[in-house]
Amino acid sequence: MTARPLVISAVVLIVGILGALTLAQAWMRAPAADVQALAIFLAVSGAGSLLLGAAGVRWLGGRLPSLRLRILLGYGFGLVVMLVVVAATSILMFLNSHDLSLLLLLLGFSTAVSLAFGYSVASALTHEIRELTATSRRLADGDWDARASRGGSDEVAQLAAAFDQMADQLQQTFQRERELESARRDLIAGVSHDLRTPLATTQAMVESILDGVVTEPDEVQRFLRLVLSDVTLLSRLIDDLFELSQIEVGALRLELVPTPLSELISETLEAYRAQAQDTGIRLECAIDADVRPVSADGPRLQRVLRNLLDNAQRYTGAGGLVRVEARADGSAARISVADTGPGVAPADAEKVFDRFYQGKTDRPRDDRSRGAGLGLAIARGLVEAHGGRIWVEPRLPSGTVFHFVIPFSV
Repeated sequence: MTARPLVISAVVLIVGILGALTLAQAWMRAPAADVQALAIFLAVSGAGSLLLGAAGVRWLGGRLPSLRLRILLGYGFGLVVMLVVVAATSILMFLNSHDLSLLLLLLGFSTAVSLAFGYSVASALTHEIRELTATSRRLADGDWDARASRGGSDEVAQLAAAFDQMADQLQQTFQRERELESARRDLIAGVSHDLRTPLATTQAMVESILDGVVTEPDEVQRFLRLVLSDVTLLSRLIDDLFELSQIEVGALRLELVPTPLSELISETLEAYRAQAQDTGIRLECAIDADVRPVSADGPRLQRVLRNLLDNAQRYTGAGGLVRVEARADGSAARISVADTGPGVAPADAEKVFDRFYQGKTDRPRDDRSRGAGLGLAIARGLVEAHGGRIWVEPRLPSGTVFHFVIPFSV
């Protein structure tokens, strides 16, 4: 028995003694000498019983194999103390043998009933604990749906609720670990695929030049340009992987400063105009006058816009349109990049932001221009790192609009 239960038991004992003495004096009109003798008797017997009971429970508690027996031990010891006190008091009252025998018989019957009642209470408690133990073993064996929910508000119910909360957290942690493991496998597979193709073509072209299969200067120059294109693609893929890893592990550090969107968007679009003219794509821009500077890391925000423009131009054919808009949206600026390409199916609206996701389209594309499927994943990570959000709005029957919001600078 710990110190706190012992103190509480002592307080209860004192209150019980004072109550008995008050009743003896006020109700029974007992003489002062009898009240004093009763006080001494109750104090000695009660204190002695409390100390002996505490010592017995502490010594035997850890040696008993069942919680039921521990409860019965404490319950039975208190009952025995009560019986001893009643029997001793009756003997001191000089009851005749017939009355004393009848009293002992009634006390024995009361003892049996009390022990039976105590056993039922202990059994109900130990049954609930066994159910909780069985649930914990199911959880340990991998049954993540195992729960110990039960009604009530007692301590066992609180323990079951705490257990269920722990099980929920463990299940969520396990689910996250499975998702991370799946993402790791997908990442390895995606990186392997996107590295293998340019490396294989580069190796083949270099071997053709070294083996003398290609000797014409024009052909050699063409092969070298293709090799440079593959090397550039590999370099861009490695940079994307590095930036994505920084985003996912939380190592990305942003330098947030007031950034005018009009200048950033105009500079970014200017770099795409020559390519757009070559492919027959029209570029348009519309920026509302009430758009204030945003709190952003300029180069990183420009990276978001470039990734969206790369994606739009990649899927927009000759004669198509790519339009960039910026307008106020509450306390943030909303930037939209729309194209007239084949569009995104509504079911794939969330998948487009997954790593190595490649949108399906009937328009054939050169592998060197298709990208590695990391641009939109990086864009989402950068936007969220700025405290904003990004989403896609499919337009039927064709066309797609990507929106993202960035908070205004204070």
